[in-house]
Amino acid sequence: MSGEYNAVNKDITQPISTLPDCFDLTNFEQSKILQFQQEILELIVLGNDYKEICEKICLLIEQLLENAVASVMLLDKDKQCMNVFAAPSIPAECIAQLNGLRPGPEAGSCGNAVFRQEAVYIESTIDDPRWQSIRKIAIDFNILSCWSIPVRSKGGECIGSFALSSFEHRLPSAFHRKLLKIGSFIIGIALEQQKINEQLYLSSKVFENSTEAIMIADANKIIISTNKALHIITGFTAEEVIGKPTSIVTSIRHSTKFFQKIWLSVKQSGHWQGEVWNRHKYGREYPAWLNISSVLSKKGSICYYLINFSNITDKKKSDEIIWRQANYDSLTGLPNRNMFYDRLSHDIKNAARTGMLLAVLFIDLDRFKEVNDSFGHSVGDALLVEAAKRLSGCVRETDTVARLGGDEFTIILNGINDQHCAERIIQMILLELTKPFHLNAKLAYVTASIGVTFFPADAGSVEILMKNADQAMYAAKNNGRNCCSYFTSNMRKATETRSRIAYELRHALREQQLFLMYQPIVKLATGSIHKAEALVRWQHPERGTVFPVEFISIAEESNLISEIGDWVFKQAVNQVAAWQANYDTNFQISINKSPKQFISRMSDWVDHLHEQKLDGHSIIVEITENLLLDVHELVVKQLLNFRDAGVQVAIDDFGTGYSSLSYLKKFDIDYLKIDQSFISNLDSRSNDRILCEAVITMAHRLGMKVIAEGVETNSQKQLLIAMGCDYGQGYFFSKPLTTENFETFLQHNAAIN
Repeated sequence: MSGEYNAVNKDITQPISTLPDCFDLTNFEQSKILQFQQEILELIVLGNDYKEICEKICLLIEQLLENAVASVMLLDKDKQCMNVFAAPSIPAECIAQLNGLRPGPEAGSCGNAVFRQEAVYIESTIDDPRWQSIRKIAIDFNILSCWSIPVRSKGGECIGSFALSSFEHRLPSAFHRKLLKIGSFIIGIALEQQKINEQLYLSSKVFENSTEAIMIADANKIIISTNKALHIITGFTAEEVIGKPTSIVTSIRHSTKFFQKIWLSVKQSGHWQGEVWNRHKYGREYPAWLNISSVLSKKGSICYYLINFSNITDKKKSDEIIWRQANYDSLTGLPNRNMFYDRLSHDIKNAARTGMLLAVLFIDLDRFKEVNDSFGHSVGDALLVEAAKRLSGCVRETDTVARLGGDEFTIILNGINDQHCAERIIQMILLELTKPFHLNAKLAYVTASIGVTFFPADAGSVEILMKNADQAMYAAKNNGRNCCSYFTSNMRKATETRSRIAYELRHALREQQLFLMYQPIVKLATGSIHKAEALVRWQHPERGTVFPVEFISIAEESNLISEIGDWVFKQAVNQVAAWQANYDTNFQISINKSPKQFISRMSDWVDHLHEQKLDGHSIIVEITENLLLDVHELVVKQLLNFRDAGVQVAIDDFGTGYSSLSYLKKFDIDYLKIDQSFISNLDSRSNDRILCEAVITMAHRLGMKVIAEGVETNSQKQLLIAMGCDYGQGYFFSKPLTTENFETFLQHNAAIN
């Protein structure tokens, strides 16, 4: 079939008298074909719409064959179905039936022409088997004969058909066949040209409407064309740059050698892209992202350069903002955790290379939470900003001060000769942070706990240095705050011990190694016992009985405290139910609840009491007074939930924290437990007696009862009775007891009273 296409292509370019299949045509017919060719090619040259050209071909050929209509059908994009593209003389009803025609051996002349990839001439559509599937169309519209020839693209691919349908039975003459061949060929040219025109139009629109500046330069780098964006970005009009060298838009800050390398790269690889400085018409410079591509001729030599660029000033500003947000603290302007770790890694490498020492300081502000709670977060933020300034003023330019988050700061001291260099800076920091902070007409005071570790003496990696400094900081906290602590190997051992205990504690829960003991709470006025405090113990398989002081803080750090607390609560609930049934229907057991339990999740203790059909007054929940200063939503909800359910609440170790009378009333606190540190030195002339008496009087005025902890002598008991204290708890009455021993103690006490 490609041979037939080439023959037709040859027909168009040769004089008509020399065409092989034109020898049997009359002079009249030859003149008509020539006229037909000229009229159609003129339409193409003038750039008429390709559909109009196809319709014009149909009309012209219809004039040359009476009693017939012409049509062009094209394959859809999937090459599965044919649809009528141009048929100016065919009724719309007929076109509707022809649309969707699938090429095949029974699909009429057009369907066969595409299916067989060759011309198909049918004399009688009524009885020819090739019209079997669409014979109804022939009958309905009186199509008696039909001649169709494939329409091909530039590459010879069949894209549709060109057909003449006649209202009488006949076959085409040589003249008609020639018309069909020329018509199909010109239709192929028209469709191909239209595709090219659309691509050129699209390319021109992309060129003209691109947001990037575009220049086309010749082989000598002289500008021959530009787009609108170039004027917007550079200020130059097309008239001002066309005919000028491309360097008219570039900055003089780049050397000639710089651009020589660029053009050499383009010559060798055909492309270059990168960041450069360009120059605006009025002299200001701006960063640009530049792309240069070479366009080659058929012989392989460079004939044009395509140059496009964009102003990336805003992008660079945006990148700078994003970079700062990723690496600097938005409040203080100090490097953040990400930047600090990056700098520490870099400084460790430098110290290893130079043989100098490097110190890492971990700084936590003491009592910062109280400033936040007392004065508000805006004052707290102002304090952090001022603290950052003071820290920065204490170090050298080569050092790094960073804020890790909250009230935690870190410092890298670089290039120090010995630990004494670090000591001088640390003492300066401690002194600066003890000075009062004047913040928004408020006066605030904080101190600092500082942990210190050294490279390479203590560790050789970022991670271990940070762990060391953190451990040392907590040691400073435990040493009374407002001081520094240097990391020691004992701290690492303590950390390892805590990790081992946390691991063993998980195992203890699974193996039921925990158990409860109970210490009586005695009513001082009568000596009767209606309350007890549940105290958890750990029966370690190797270490024996382990007391809470050794593992509760670890349980809080490892998030085991909620699981342990729930276990203690359920054991105590079972026990109080038994003692209420056997001894006293009003018996109560008090249970300590860690602050960590309040903020980890909502407690379901009240629901469990209801499930066990126990009254809320069966349980007293003991909390620390500092918990009342935490306005966390979960804390408030659970305390109010306890109040509504009738569960009583006691403040444990009262006097060692920072209570607020308004909070005591807000949450309907039922008991204050005076810390044993006030009871241990209690005598008739001590200051502790004055404090205890004041607490008891205040509590009674607020409608609360008082429990004195750590009562160890009869003298202490008598003084507490004289002061009006309600309850006592301590070794004078009884040490913590197992369940069996506690029941014996209850029976004995009941017999006495």
